[in-house]
Amino acid sequence: MNKTALLAASAATVALIASAGAGTQVAVASPSAACASLKDAVYQATSPSGSSLFTPWSSEATQAVKAGYTAKGTAFLASDSAAPGLLGVHRLYSGKTADFLYTTSTKEVASAKKIYGYVDQGVRFYVAPAGSGCTEQMARLVKGTQHRLAADGAAKAALTSAGWKAEKVSFFVAPVAVTDPPPIQPPPSTPPSTPPSTQPSTFTFAVVPDTQLEVLKDNDVRLAARNRWLDTQDVSFVAQTGDLVNWDTDTHDQYQRAKAGMNVLTENKIPYTVAVGNHDTEATGVGGSARGGKTWEQIRDTTTLNHYFSASDFGDVGGAFEPGKIDNVYATYTAGNEKWMVLTLEFCARKSVIEWARDVVASHPDYNVIISTHYFLNGNGTIGDNNQGYGATSPQYVYDHLVSQYANVKMVFSGHVGYARKSRVDTGVHGNKIHSFLTTFHEGRTNPVRMITVDTAKDTVSSTIYAPFTNRTWHEYDEKVTDMRFN
Repeated sequence: MNKTALLAASAATVALIASAGAGTQVAVASPSAACASLKDAVYQATSPSGSSLFTPWSSEATQAVKAGYTAKGTAFLASDSAAPGLLGVHRLYSGKTADFLYTTSTKEVASAKKIYGYVDQGVRFYVAPAGSGCTEQMARLVKGTQHRLAADGAAKAALTSAGWKAEKVSFFVAPVAVTDPPPIQPPPSTPPSTPPSTQPSTFTFAVVPDTQLEVLKDNDVRLAARNRWLDTQDVSFVAQTGDLVNWDTDTHDQYQRAKAGMNVLTENKIPYTVAVGNHDTEATGVGGSARGGKTWEQIRDTTTLNHYFSASDFGDVGGAFEPGKIDNVYATYTAGNEKWMVLTLEFCARKSVIEWARDVVASHPDYNVIISTHYFLNGNGTIGDNNQGYGATSPQYVYDHLVSQYANVKMVFSGHVGYARKSRVDTGVHGNKIHSFLTTFHEGRTNPVRMITVDTAKDTVSSTIYAPFTNRTWHEYDEKVTDMRFN
């Protein structure tokens, strides 16, 4: 793969992946028995810069057309679910070059992310390997920084004559019955009826505040007790907003206790993420005070945290800013008939991290984005305007350059300072409402957790804070938000 500078058509990429049901079935042109499971249409649209968008969702292709892409109709038949003998096709996206890359190779996924800066958007559909008896080969071609897929034959020949170079045969698919499918039409002024729901519209997730006082002693069971209680609540995912520990020692006792407590979630298959707090880094010394020295550099030393925790603990992680580190990751979920992303950001994130996060959010416009970071709101409810003696930027910088810029950013959760509050409401540049919650307690006797109940059918979010260890509820923070607009 080449990588050169190319202007990204950002306006065309913000709306690429609108949510819809996968797997519209069309007629198959006599597939072999080996390809019998390839029955689901995969649609194609071509970007202004030349790259191909392939998707099993017709509405995603329609959104691409609205964003300036050229519709190509149904390209081939694949499967929208895994089956024996099939290969998953990863779709990767580069915000810098506005390019989509497709591969069945996990090795290539890793190198594309590490070397070329692509974001892995996950497996989009499933195809057949070589020797399966499928009749259509999909070749991958490259021109400059752009990639295309085309069936061997006239389509590939046309691209080759236009200067595209064949890279490889990517995979094998089943052809569609018609050779000239009609173009995808723009959506009607009246939206089509919504298909029947496949899951309840209401679900719950949990936000766990600073737990640093829960890991100081071997006999403190509050962290594990909270997570055992969460296992009884049918939560879809858990976001911990940092300061998992208070400080590190040579024996790493606090990290060992934190790991044991969080393993309760892992063992019960509850996905979670941890946002790195200043106490989870080398910027904080024994006793919990700043270590001294260059704290803005020390706060990026998360060696011990990453020794005890990894993305494999979390589950559903789609990508990371730095390979092998949990400091900045995004995890994706499906709940309430909607797609969700929890994007965790380091303390007062570096500008390069914000640029990465912008690419992640922009390339997932069909996801409702929740940002989890240790420091965002002050105790008085204002957005922080400094780095608190740590970090590279400020919460205000994060808001101005990330949070406010994308219509699919819905909520921000943080801790670090002050005390818990009801949500702060801001309006993004697209007119969307963004609700930010502070859930700091530094509680020495019990174990608070903010429970968030979302109703995607009613566009509401309800919040309450409860401590299962002492059966206490902070009703003063009860809140119901009614002006949400989910994707």
